[in-house]
Amino acid sequence: MNTASDLTQEEWHRRTDAALIWLRHCWGATDGKGFSHSYSPFSGWSKAYPETSGYLIDTLFDYARLRSERSLTQLALQCTDWLVSVQFPNGAYPALLAGNKKPSVFNTAMILLGLTRAFEENDDISKRSVLLSSLQHAVTWLINQLEPDGSWKKHAYVEGFTPNYYAYAVWAMLRANSVLNNPDIEERMRQAIGYYANGILGNGAVSDAGFFPGKPAFTHTMGYTFNGFLESAVLLSDENLIEKKILTGEKFIAIMCANRYRTAGRYDAQWRGDYSFLCLTGNCQLSVFCSRLWEITGREEFRQTARELLNEVVKYQKLSGPKCVRGALPGSYPFWGPYMRFRYPNWGVKFFLDAMFKLCPSGDINS
Repeated sequence: MNTASDLTQEEWHRRTDAALIWLRHCWGATDGKGFSHSYSPFSGWSKAYPETSGYLIDTLFDYARLRSERSLTQLALQCTDWLVSVQFPNGAYPALLAGNKKPSVFNTAMILLGLTRAFEENDDISKRSVLLSSLQHAVTWLINQLEPDGSWKKHAYVEGFTPNYYAYAVWAMLRANSVLNNPDIEERMRQAIGYYANGILGNGAVSDAGFFPGKPAFTHTMGYTFNGFLESAVLLSDENLIEKKILTGEKFIAIMCANRYRTAGRYDAQWRGDYSFLCLTGNCQLSVFCSRLWEITGREEFRQTARELLNEVVKYQKLSGPKCVRGALPGSYPFWGPYMRFRYPNWGVKFFLDAMFKLCPSGDINS
């Protein structure tokens, strides 16, 4: 069994090819109206999920450029067109699946990542105008939902709870502002990241990084949290916050080493882990986090940890079976684990591809 530490170009291609082909099936399952939320062997393909369709665009553009594959660019642009078409009149995007009428702060922010990248990659002036308008509309709605203290409390997954994984939404807003160039947005996001940074603990962990207040967090939402703080800090040139995230990475490495490089599926704020399952999506997100720490610091232990996190995942990617699962990753291992039980979520493949992108082998990747 090849691992992320010894992936040849051939194996890297085989696994990323399978993942990208599965995403095409995920797109086709909705007749080209967004990426299906997930596949379940019991209920089949679900409806489209606007939130993750949004940030999948970023991944598709990365691979289109890396592999010089025009069809991936076309898929990203088709998804962008669909997202623009389903935006609410007030600028928001829906919670949960396509067709839902309830707006969501976090989901709207995630879609900004795709719209921003599509704007940057698009040469069509009329399309860029449409995308810019959509971005401005969504950002204005998100700014209007902010509380005076810089937090988002309305339109949440759990009403009234503002989890610290919203740091990822702050990063999405800052990414959008790289196009909009509005100093007021930057200032509001400085305030917002300051609010959420109050949850960073002295041990490098982050309180309330999960879906529910006071509960352990899946590594999925931990990945949102850590990456959100780090990327926001980079865009804001906040050296103090960058140092805090380096500490988080150091502490996480120590926890992994103490457990023979095993990752828990979820952790509490004292780094106590539930090792009864793996949250495969979260492993991939934490691999990206460690790769980014390596890029920022040059410290090899972060790159090695990125590999180890991916090592736990690659063997669970389906490389055989029917096309509805071939190339996909289950939400949990074992399959009946508590995160996305009995499902293959599209965002698991997105973050798998992102982690693989960071660790792609040297040489001509197009060969």
